[in-house]
Amino acid sequence: MAELKRDIPQPPLFDDAQETVEAIHRGIVDAVVVMKGSEGPQIIMLQGADEPYRVLVERMSEGALTFGPDGVILYVNGRVCELTGYPAERLVHRDIATLFDGEAPTLVPNISLEASLLRNDNTSLPVSVWAGPVSIGDTSATLVTLTDLSVHRRAEQIAAAERFARSVLEQSTNAILVLAPNGRITHASWMAAELAQQPPVGHTFSEAFSLEAQSAAQAGTLAHFSAESLDTLLATKPFHGVEVGLQGDAAKRTFLLSAGPLLDDAKASVGSIVTLTDMTERKRAEEQQTTLVAELNHRVKNILAIVQSVARQTIRSSGSLGDFMPVFSGRLKALAIAHDILTQTRWTGIGLEELLTAVLAPHVSTEEERVAMEGPAILLSAPAVMPLSMALHELTTNAAKYGALSVRGGRIDISWTLTGGEDKSVELSWKERGGPKVERGTSAGFGTVLIDRVIAYDLDGTTKIDFDPSGVRCTLAFPLRDQAWSPVNTPRSAID
Repeated sequence: MAELKRDIPQPPLFDDAQETVEAIHRGIVDAVVVMKGSEGPQIIMLQGADEPYRVLVERMSEGALTFGPDGVILYVNGRVCELTGYPAERLVHRDIATLFDGEAPTLVPNISLEASLLRNDNTSLPVSVWAGPVSIGDTSATLVTLTDLSVHRRAEQIAAAERFARSVLEQSTNAILVLAPNGRITHASWMAAELAQQPPVGHTFSEAFSLEAQSAAQAGTLAHFSAESLDTLLATKPFHGVEVGLQGDAAKRTFLLSAGPLLDDAKASVGSIVTLTDMTERKRAEEQQTTLVAELNHRVKNILAIVQSVARQTIRSSGSLGDFMPVFSGRLKALAIAHDILTQTRWTGIGLEELLTAVLAPHVSTEEERVAMEGPAILLSAPAVMPLSMALHELTTNAAKYGALSVRGGRIDISWTLTGGEDKSVELSWKERGGPKVERGTSAGFGTVLIDRVIAYDLDGTTKIDFDPSGVRCTLAFPLRDQAWSPVNTPRSAID
């Protein structure tokens, strides 16, 4: 038996059909292994006969055909029929160029080209085309093999899609997970891995992420789901808009949990995509906006109440409509100045000297020094700006009509100091000089009453007004509450 094996030459093995056909054409072999059957390899001898050649070609996994010098197809194997969808009788006697979609490839012997094979259903199939001369009996022809590239192309597309998906996951700033139909995580973005504090791939969602309710509404929603039901829901059903927190999250962030189906080309579900979107800043912004709207509503109501009170009191103290209009307009302007200041500073308050400058500016001349101010830098809180602006407006208006600012050469000296220990208080002194002589027995009007009220009720302070013949003297004292202050004196300044 061993001697018989030595006497019988073993046929060489080739990697593919093209190499086999080339070997046959060049006469390298006269027998090839076609396939392995139940009784072992079947060997076909080609001793120039036509039938063994046909048996070999029919059993090839690639499509094979021959055409004559005129380009007319002489023979096709069964694989060509499978690739095109046409029976053999519909292909034989056709021009080979009609098999391809668009321009037919230029066939070069022993060179593989890529082309699109036209199918019976008007679709095209990517194929690799190889051609070489072949002689069958007395007939000279060209042998063509067609290799289906669709599987290879599909594999390339899948690999490209996989690379694209991984790139998206790696670059995403949101936590993104891909779940298989069984609920196991197959892919995760780097942010998802950061939140899970462990590699989440291979785990279910509930194993990788422990949800925590941050409000009564969240607690009510999460109470409807067990860990198993949540995993099933996320893997199989659309799931949108549920706010959740994560246990162990020191920042106590809020996430929006959502899930959607992952579909293949046939629109069949092959899993789901789950996202955890960090919406902490948006929640804070919403809460801040709600607070601001409520605060604005409160302030508008307060301003309307102040306007109503000022109008009522001004009417009572006015002898006629002509007297009422300028006084009321001036007081509304004082409110507007205070409101503009607060709006510009975003309701954080303003320095005392800056407030004095804004209130006095409409009543002083740029030609001479009329007002001098001196005192430490003090930042008034927003609630103190409106009432103090109204009190200063009344003093300024009185000085412009009857006092130091009503004549050339009149002056106002304003100074303030900080008193007290930890609970600081402001004491502001207003002194007029160089104006008309103040008659003794001058009675206090509504302006004086308004000053007393706003300082007492809005600032919890006290007022002392002295109608001295040389000029009005006024002392305002009120506590500083939640206000920043500096003991450094500001240099003496004047408003021109």
